[in-house]
Amino acid sequence: MTETAMPQPRPGALALEELVDRIVPEDPRIAPDGSVVAFVAGPAGRTEEHAARTIWLGREGAPARKLTAGGSDDRAPRWSPDGTRLAFLSDRVERGETSGLYILPLAGGEAMRLGDLAGDLDDPHWSPDGSAIAVRRTDPVPADKKAREKARDDAIVVEAEPRFTRLWLIDVATGAARCLTTADREVRAHCWLPDGSALAIVTTALPGWNELFNGSKLRLVPVAGGRARALASFPLLAHSPVAVTLPEGEGVAVAADGGRQDPPTSVWVVPLAGGEPRNLTPGFAGEVEQLVAIRDRRNRIAIKTVERVRGVIRELDLATGGLTDITPIPLRGRGSVQTGVSLSADGRRLACIWTDSSTPEEVYLGEAAGSATAVTEFGASFAGRLQPADVVRWVSDDGVEIEGLLVYPAGYQAGQRYPLIVEIHGGPSWQWEDRVMLDWHDWAQLLASRGFAVLLPNPRGSTAYGAEFQKLLQDDVGGGESRDLVAGAKAMVERGIADPERLGIGGWSWGGYLTAWTLTQTDIFKAAMMGAGLANLVSDHGTDDIPHANLLYFPGHPYHHLDVYWNASPIRHIAQVATPTLILHGDNDDRVPPTQGAEYWRALTTLGVPVEFVRYPREPHVIRERAHQLDLMRRLAGWCERWLGLPRAGADETKPAARSSGD
Repeated sequence: MTETAMPQPRPGALALEELVDRIVPEDPRIAPDGSVVAFVAGPAGRTEEHAARTIWLGREGAPARKLTAGGSDDRAPRWSPDGTRLAFLSDRVERGETSGLYILPLAGGEAMRLGDLAGDLDDPHWSPDGSAIAVRRTDPVPADKKAREKARDDAIVVEAEPRFTRLWLIDVATGAARCLTTADREVRAHCWLPDGSALAIVTTALPGWNELFNGSKLRLVPVAGGRARALASFPLLAHSPVAVTLPEGEGVAVAADGGRQDPPTSVWVVPLAGGEPRNLTPGFAGEVEQLVAIRDRRNRIAIKTVERVRGVIRELDLATGGLTDITPIPLRGRGSVQTGVSLSADGRRLACIWTDSSTPEEVYLGEAAGSATAVTEFGASFAGRLQPADVVRWVSDDGVEIEGLLVYPAGYQAGQRYPLIVEIHGGPSWQWEDRVMLDWHDWAQLLASRGFAVLLPNPRGSTAYGAEFQKLLQDDVGGGESRDLVAGAKAMVERGIADPERLGIGGWSWGGYLTAWTLTQTDIFKAAMMGAGLANLVSDHGTDDIPHANLLYFPGHPYHHLDVYWNASPIRHIAQVATPTLILHGDNDDRVPPTQGAEYWRALTTLGVPVEFVRYPREPHVIRERAHQLDLMRRLAGWCERWLGLPRAGADETKPAARSSGD
C-alpha cells in the first residue's frame, strides 16, 4: 500500500510548526499577598529527549518575564510562606537524569541548590513556618541492579523489585534531608498540617498506574518521626489533600470518587480525631478536579470543577457544603478555566489558566469573583486565526441527550455543507471542554483551518454531567457511546452543516477504541483515524498498565466474563469494516500497547481495506517529540484530505471528492 501523501497547507491554514513550537503555560502559583504569579512555560513539542521548561513571573500592568534562563527543565515553583523566596525543581546539573531542589530569592540573586537530595523529585511544599520543604522522591535504581545491567546479567522478574516514591524533608537552613516514610508504600500526594507537626499523605500499596484503581489510604506522618497514623481509605486514588478546619475540629479534605457505585469525583473530609470520610458535595453534577487551600480561611477551600463544557472555580463552605462561584467575572460563562488554580493567603485573589475554543491558554491574575487580566500573551500570534465553536446538543437513539462542541471550518458560510470529523475524547471518564484544540492530540483547529467542521461529542460515560449519565457506560461498553457518536454526526447533517458523503471519525486512546468499534457498527464514515486505540479488549486487559480500570465499566475481569470483553472488542467484528483507516501509535506505549494497533492493521490489510499503520519510536501513550508531533499532524491532515476532500470553489458541494485507491 502506498504511504499517505503529505498535504500542502491551504491558504490560511495553520502551519504545523507553529503548533508544535507554541509556548504553553502551566502550574500558576500566586504569591501569598496576591501581587504576582509564578508559572511554568515551555514549547508544546520536545526538540530533545527531555522537556525544556522555564519559570516565569507575571504581574498586572507589566509583561511577564522569565525568572530562569531555560535550557533545562525548571518546574514546580512554590512560594515561601512570607513570599520572599521561590522554591523550584530543576535538572540543570544532570540534564534529563536527576532533579534537585533550588531556592531563588525574589529580592535578587541566583538560584541556589538546597542540599544534595537528587533524583526523581516532585511537588515541593514549604512548611508553615518556612523552615523546611517536603518533597516526594522515587527510590533510585539500586547499585547492585546497575551493576547487573552493566554486566548484561539483568533478567527482570516482573513487579519483584518495586521502586517506591517516599516523602522527604529538607531543612532550608542546612540542606539536610531525611526520609519520613520508610514503609514500602507509594506516596502519591501530601500536605502540611497548619502547626507544622505532621503531614497528611495519600498512599497506595504499590507504585504504578494500576494502583490508582486499587484503593488508597490517607495517613498522618509526624515530622518528629514515628509511625504514620491511618485516617481513612478510599476505593480509588484520592488526590489534592488540603488541611482544613471542620465544625468538629481539624481535618483533611481530599478529592476522590466512589468508584463504580458513585463515579463522579467529590470533596471528602476526614476529621483528624477520627471518623468516616464524609462527602461534602453529594449529587454535584460537575467533576471536581482540584482542591485549593486558602491559608488564612481554613473553614473554606476553593475547588476547580468542570461543569458540562466549562471549567469553573468555586468556593466551598466546609460547614454547610455551600458552593459559591468565584471564577473571575470576565471568564464566566465562556471558555474554561484549566486545572492549576491558586489563591492568595486571604483568598481574595487568584491565579489561573483560561482558554476557549479560539483563544490559546493564558495566565490570568485577579480578584476572586471579580476582575482579572491576562498577564501573558503566548497566543498573540493566533489572534483572529482560530475558528469559533458552538455548544450543540442532540438526542441519541434511545432518548439520551448528548452535548458537544462544534468547531466551524475556516471561511464557514451558512447553507454550505462541509466535510465533518467526529473527534472522540479519551478516558472514557473524561470530557471535552470549551478550550483551544491546538496540538497533536486535539485536532480541531488543525482540521478547521483546512476546511473541515469538527464535532467534539461528550457521549454517555463522560464526566461533568452527573453520576447517572456517567454510569450509562457501565456494562454497555462501546454500545451506547457509539450510537451517541453516530447520532451526533447525523444531527450535523440534518442541520445542514455536514456533507453526509464526507464524514470522518477519529480519536486518541479511548477515542481510538471507539473509532475502531464504531467502524464495525456503521458505514457512514468514509475516513477514520485510530490513535493509540484498543482492538482486542481481552488481550489488552492482560498487557496494559491499568487493567483494574476495566472494573469500573465491566462486571468483572475477562477471566470470568470473557464473552462480555470479546463482544465489545472491535477485532471481534472486524469483517464489517470497509472504512479507510489511519492507525497511529507510540512504540513504548504501556497504556495501550502497540500490538493493539497491529491487530487492527493486520486484519484490515488481510481484508483489503485501505489502511496505514505508523509507529513512533521511543514514544509512550503521549507523543512528546517535536518531529513525531509534526509527522502525526501531517499524516492526519493528509488522510482526511485524501479520503474526504475539501470544498473547492465552483464545485458541487453535495458531491464527495474523488478518492484514490488504497492499494
